[in-house]
Amino acid sequence: MSDINRIHEKTDFIIKYAGVTNLNEFTYDHGGYVQPGLEYHIHYTNNKKEVFMTGGAHSSSSKIITKIKGKKTSFKRYSELSNLFKKQHPSITPPNPSDSDYRLGTFKRYFAQSLITTDANIFEISEKDFGNQNNLYTYIDFDWRISGTKEEVIRDNQKTIDSVNSELPGIFRKLNAINFWKPSKGSLESLEKKLSLLKNT
Repeated sequence: MSDINRIHEKTDFIIKYAGVTNLNEFTYDHGGYVQPGLEYHIHYTNNKKEVFMTGGAHSSSSKIITKIKGKKTSFKRYSELSNLFKKQHPSITPPNPSDSDYRLGTFKRYFAQSLITTDANIFEISEKDFGNQNNLYTYIDFDWRISGTKEEVIRDNQKTIDSVNSELPGIFRKLNAINFWKPSKGSLESLEKKLSLLKNT
């Protein structure tokens, strides 16, 4: 069975005399541009496909053509928007630095913000969500220091905050320069923290 016959069998409805081809607007499946000035019709199939064919109405001489430029149909715009919403959306995922991260001194943080509404919430996400990006969101990642002296950590992370806030305004509200910092074992800060905990018990 030919491709055209298979499409015809799956067709829910056809829009006849849907338009006239423009220069370099369509290509043939076998290659080459469709000449301008030809009438075409559109098949809409039961598996949600939009298929253009030559001829104002379907006939045995109709050929499948592919639209490569020009104004998108309402069906095409709806399909693209629907696919965006079907894509996985990032979820709030608080980070959990590992012991190896602390030995290294830094770890990667990932954030996202919806593009649909103005002043949308900025939230922290997982590395997996960052790697599977949805076009409805803007994303940012950066290194975050968690080991060293308190002064060093504050200095370096404040520089990071200033830098990323210029890329994603408002993210500074989600960041504190000493988030996840732990003083090194045996350091003065570590001893002070232990004393502070003892006083509160």
